[in-house]
Amino acid sequence: MFLLRFAMIMLLITAWPWLLHAQSNPASDNSLLLDNAVATLDQEFKTAPVWRQGAVQVTAPIKPLSDPSFSWAAGYIWSNPPIGVKAEWPPSGKKFPAWTGNNGDDTDPNGDMIAQIGEARSPLIWSGTLHLTARKMPPDLAATIDKPRPYMSAAISSFPYAQLYGVFAISAKLPSGHGLWPAFWLVPADKSWPPEIDIMEVIGREPTTLHMSVHMNGPTGQTVQGNAFDTHSDLSAGFHEYAIDWGPDKMNWYFDRKLVFSTPTTAELHKPCYIIANLAVGKPDGWGGAPDDTTKLPASMDVAYIKAWQRSGYRPD
Repeated sequence: MFLLRFAMIMLLITAWPWLLHAQSNPASDNSLLLDNAVATLDQEFKTAPVWRQGAVQVTAPIKPLSDPSFSWAAGYIWSNPPIGVKAEWPPSGKKFPAWTGNNGDDTDPNGDMIAQIGEARSPLIWSGTLHLTARKMPPDLAATIDKPRPYMSAAISSFPYAQLYGVFAISAKLPSGHGLWPAFWLVPADKSWPPEIDIMEVIGREPTTLHMSVHMNGPTGQTVQGNAFDTHSDLSAGFHEYAIDWGPDKMNWYFDRKLVFSTPTTAELHKPCYIIANLAVGKPDGWGGAPDDTTKLPASMDVAYIKAWQRSGYRPD
């Protein structure tokens, strides 16, 4: 009995440093823990959002997500270029983050556009949650656009509010259907590209598969490192949380607070990034494909909240 007790004590002494490390490591048990994280953005869409009015210059000074003046830019995506028309990608630096809209190069979309389009067919609708809605382009709106697209949809952007490192999360119910492409992602506030962090991408024809990736520069151009995770859930059937814990050394992706993918932080991702959530409509030759006769439109990406936290160990000196 004495020898058994002695062996157990020695085992605990040996394991004690590992136990301490496990308690201090946010992802040690494969769960997203936020006990020691400080909230920097807590956007619940239980109440109607107040959209930013007027345009924001892409040269606007960067502000933290926790700034009291924080607001969302409301954007519209005129998606799915006509056959034979090649879309510019990536957009030139001066156009970031205006890629979501159809107005001038030096501005981003804003809440004024909601009033112009009208709430009844706005791609951004609020009714207890936020609905980013894809629909066919109305002919009268198409007549006002230089290069009309068959579909219109919605995006929201936090620019010029950004953050270096931290935890970023969205709770969303995603649409299913060919050609639908919801996403939640981060891009640098200095308008460089790549890099890009894709926290969540789902293509509508595969509603159980979660795509997570980071875009970076490689020896021969842009490269992507990522993972396609089978959630075993129909992501259009209910709300789920999609999150990343982005640190100076490592990035961990989470689905409903469980770790599902991890990769070292690329050398290009040591700069503040801003948040984009959007529902895109794919092209016939694109990754997500285009809508077909089975795609039910309008279709919405429903967002319950978008949140961000910062960890003390991640803060730059």
